[in-house]
Amino acid sequence: MNLKAVKEMITQINEDTGIQIIKGNTKAPTPNPPYGMYNITSPYIKGRGRGAVTLHDHESGPYEKRTEEYKFVISFSIFGENTETAIELAHKVRQWFLFLGEEFIREKDLVVSSVGNIQNRTVFLVDDYEYKFGFDVQFRAVDEQIRQIETIEKVEITNLGG
Repeated sequence: MNLKAVKEMITQINEDTGIQIIKGNTKAPTPNPPYGMYNITSPYIKGRGRGAVTLHDHESGPYEKRTEEYKFVISFSIFGENTETAIELAHKVRQWFLFLGEEFIREKDLVVSSVGNIQNRTVFLVDDYEYKFGFDVQFRAVDEQIRQIETIEKVEITNLGG
């Protein structure tokens, strides 16, 4: 999984929407609402088959490349001071995946496979509500592995017929 591309995508969402989005499930203090939080809930969902292995020639020698398509899911929760703010900001971030961020995502060699519905994720904490609404985004990506291979350049065969 390309975690660098995910981090760059989160930075781009912040720049394009003005909504601060932080990584979830950390011990870092959370900012005051409004803000967003993301969690990679499924880092690897196997695709069909075993992947494709191809042979390639290069100046440094021949190599094999294994290519495999897989999916991963990122869950977004948007926190607000009230329900209306949380819904509005969640909608804004969801729209980023459907239109504004389309080219950026493509440049990172990712494809948005599906964008889920916005759901109420509000919880009651001790004496107050934590207003949050969120959705999941499923991506398709390609994993590549390369290994050098050795070849036999020339074979000399002698004494074939005895």
